[in-house]
Amino acid sequence: MKVLPGVLLSLSISSVVFADVVEKIEYSGLDRVEEAAISSAVLIEPNKNYDKKDVIQSIRNLYEKDFFSDVEFFKKGNTLVIKVKEKPMVDKVAFEGNDAGTDEMLKNVVNGRLGEGKLFSSHVVKDVLSDMQLAYKALGFYFTEIKPQYIERTGNKIDIVFNIKEGRKTTIEKIVFVGNKTFSDDQLKDIMSMKEFRLWRFWDSDSQIYREDKVDVDIENITKFYKSKGFPFFVITSNHAEMSNDKQSHFCTFIMDEGDKYNIRDVSLKSEIPDIKADDYKNYIRFKSKDVYNETLIYEVRDKIRKEVSLKGNPFINVTVDIQYDKEKNLADVFYNIVKSKKVFVERIEIVGNTRTLDKVIRRELSVHEGDALNAYKIQRSIDKLEAMEYFDDVQVRQEDGSAEDKKVVVVSVKEKDSTAQIKFGLSVNDSDGFGGFLGFSENNLMGTGRVLSADIIWMQQHHGASIGLYDQRFFDQNVGAGIKVGVSDINRKKFERSSLRSFFIRPYIRYAINDHLSHTVSYSVSFNRRRFWNKSLNKWTNELADSYTIDGGKDDGKIVKLRNRDIRQDEYGKYTNCELSSVLFYHNVDNPYDPRYGYDISLTNSYSGLLGNVKYFKNTIEGNLYRPVTEKITFVLNGQIGHIKEISNTRSCDRFTLGGGQTMRGFDSYGIGAREIGAGDDIYDKNGKFLYTRNSDGGSLGSTKYWTVSLMLKAPLSTKEMGINGVAFMDFGSAWGSKYPKNRVYDSSAIRVSTGVAIEWAKCPLGMPMSFVFGFALKKKHFDERQVFTLTGPML
Repeated sequence: MKVLPGVLLSLSISSVVFADVVEKIEYSGLDRVEEAAISSAVLIEPNKNYDKKDVIQSIRNLYEKDFFSDVEFFKKGNTLVIKVKEKPMVDKVAFEGNDAGTDEMLKNVVNGRLGEGKLFSSHVVKDVLSDMQLAYKALGFYFTEIKPQYIERTGNKIDIVFNIKEGRKTTIEKIVFVGNKTFSDDQLKDIMSMKEFRLWRFWDSDSQIYREDKVDVDIENITKFYKSKGFPFFVITSNHAEMSNDKQSHFCTFIMDEGDKYNIRDVSLKSEIPDIKADDYKNYIRFKSKDVYNETLIYEVRDKIRKEVSLKGNPFINVTVDIQYDKEKNLADVFYNIVKSKKVFVERIEIVGNTRTLDKVIRRELSVHEGDALNAYKIQRSIDKLEAMEYFDDVQVRQEDGSAEDKKVVVVSVKEKDSTAQIKFGLSVNDSDGFGGFLGFSENNLMGTGRVLSADIIWMQQHHGASIGLYDQRFFDQNVGAGIKVGVSDINRKKFERSSLRSFFIRPYIRYAINDHLSHTVSYSVSFNRRRFWNKSLNKWTNELADSYTIDGGKDDGKIVKLRNRDIRQDEYGKYTNCELSSVLFYHNVDNPYDPRYGYDISLTNSYSGLLGNVKYFKNTIEGNLYRPVTEKITFVLNGQIGHIKEISNTRSCDRFTLGGGQTMRGFDSYGIGAREIGAGDDIYDKNGKFLYTRNSDGGSLGSTKYWTVSLMLKAPLSTKEMGINGVAFMDFGSAWGSKYPKNRVYDSSAIRVSTGVAIEWAKCPLGMPMSFVFGFALKKKHFDERQVFTLTGPML
C-alpha cells in the first residue's frame, strides 16, 4: 500500500473536523471518471460519524485508484467536498533517437499500457522504462539512456516522447573456460553461438555482441557437446560475465566439471506390444558395445525407432530409454523399450506469437491436426519443419488439458525473426567468367504468406545477367510448390568455343516432396536466344558470312578480299528458340545437408526439348554422392556422374557436355575435355574469286553427346566450423566424347582421363558463394585436351 507523506495528507484534509457527521458528500473535478467508479474508495457516509483515520484512508484509497494527481477533502457547511484533479489522458506516444530498437519493437514493449485513450500513470511509465531497458539489453545495448518527455495538450491530454540514446553494443572481449581438460578452448569456442570480437568477423557482427540469452544457449551447446563425446555427468557449475573498464565489452567465464568419460557396455531393444517385434527395428541402433558414450546419438536412435513404428500404423506407442551407469567401471547400459502410450487425441491447435506470418502458413507445416492421435513423433516432426522454414528464432510446442481426459490442446508458440529478408553481394572470379561482382536479394516470407521473392544481378567480364523469381512453397495451400523465374543473360565463351550467347528466358516450375527424402521438380523453360561467333579475321562478333572485308595487317594490309568461313558450326549461329521440359528426381539421406559426413544422395535429370521452338533433343544425367567418415575429422566422398544427349535437330554446343574446370575433372581447363574442332578459320579469296590462302585458328570446343566422371575425395577441416574451410585431396576419372560432325574435322576420344590434386574449399564464405582454390594435375590426357593446373572460383573481397 502506498503511504502518502504527512504533509500531503495535511493539505488534503484542510478544513475537515474530525469525529464529525456530514449530511452530504459532493465530488468536484470529475470529468472522465464516473462517481460510481470511486465512491467505494471513500469510507465516509452521510449521517454517520467519521474520524481522522477514515479521512486518511479514503484519501489513500483514491490515490491508489491511479485516476488522480491531486485529492483534497474539505467541509462546506454540512457537506463534505472531495475535490480531485484527474490525471491527463495520453494522446500520443512517440520514440526519438532509436535506431537498432525499431518503433515496432518498442511499441510491443509498451504493449498498450500507454497510448491513446489511456490515463497517464507515472507507475506505468516507470515499468515501461524498465522493460525498454531489458529489450535493449536483449539487443546487446547495456548502457542505453531513456528519458520520458511530457508535452501537455489542451483538454487535459498529454503526449509522451521517449528520448533514447542507444549507445554502443557491448561486444565479447574474451571467453574463458575453467576445468576443461579433454577439449581445448578453441574446440569449445567453435561450438558456441557467442564469438570473441574480431575485425575479420565483420559479416557476423551479431555473434560478437554480448546478450544474456546467448549464455543460456551456449551452456546448452557445451553440455550437449560433452555428453555426445562420452561425458554423461558433465556440468557447468557456474558462469559469469564481467564488464571491461571502458564498459565496451564483456569477459565471459565458464567453470565446468567434465566428470569421467564413459563407454557403452550393453544396448538392447525390447517391445511390450505383441504385434510389434523388436528385431524389426534393431538395425536402427547405430552404436554398439565399446563405443564412446554419445547421448545425442542415443536419443536420435530413440526418435528414429519411434518414427518408424509410428509410420507403420501405430500411433499410440512410445519408445522409452533407460540408461544405467556403472560408475566404478565408467560404463553405460542403454535399454530401449517399445511401450503403449495413453490414447490421447488433439482437440484443438492454437498458434501464438506470430505477428507477421499468417496462421495458415504455420498450420500447413504441422504434421499433427485436430482429431489426430497425439503422437510424439509427429509433434517433433512439426517442430523440425517449422524450424526449417527459418522464419522463427524459437519454436515451442506445449500441451494443455482439453475438454475431456483423452483430449489435449496443442499450443504452438513461435518467436518471429526480426527480418526474413537477405541481401548477398560481393566480388567474384572464376576461370570461365573472369572477374566481376554479384548482388542478390530475397524475401523468404513475403508479407507473411510463406512465398519467396528473389532478384539477382551478376556482372562479370564474360557473363552478365539478371533475374527475378517468385516461389510459393504451398501453391493453393497444397503440398506442391510452384514458382516462376524470368531473366536475361549474356555469356561470352570466346576463349573456349569462339561463341557468345544472349538469352531471355521464362521458367515456370513445380516442386513437391514425395516423402522426407525424395523430391520431384518439373519445369518448362522457354528461352529466346541469339548465338554469335567470334570471327578472328574480322576481329568482331558476327552471325553472318562476310562477302568482303579489308585485311588488317600483314603483307596484304588494306587489300579488299572475300572470305569464306570454315567453321563447321555455321548452323548453330543466329537466333533460335529452345523450349525444354525437364524432370529432376532428387533423393537425399544424409546426416547434415550442409556438411554431410554420412549418407548418400542421388539425382536423376531427364529433359526433352522440342515441344515448341526449333531445337530438339533428349538429355539424361545421373549424379550421386556417397559420404562416409574415415576418422573423427576426415570424410571420404565418392562422386559419380553420367550423361547422354540424343540429338534430333538444331542442337548447339551449349546443349552438349564438356568436362574440366574447378568442379569436374580438376587439372583440366573449363571445356577442356570433349569433342573439339580440328582447325577452323577462313579461306581468303581476292575480289575476283581467286583463292589466296587460309587463316587458321583453334576451332574450340564442340561439346560431346556422352560423358561420365568418378571422383574420389578425402575432406578434412582446416579451420573452425565457424569459418568452414576444408582441405580436399582428390583423384578424378572421366571422359566426354561423341559428335555429330565429320570425323576428319573433329578431335574426339572416349579414352579415360585421370587427374589428381588438392583443393581448399570455403563452403561458408560470407559473400554467399563457395570459394575454392584448386591445384590439379592431369595424369592421363589426350593431346587435344586443354589443361589448367590452378583454378580459383568463388567470391573475393
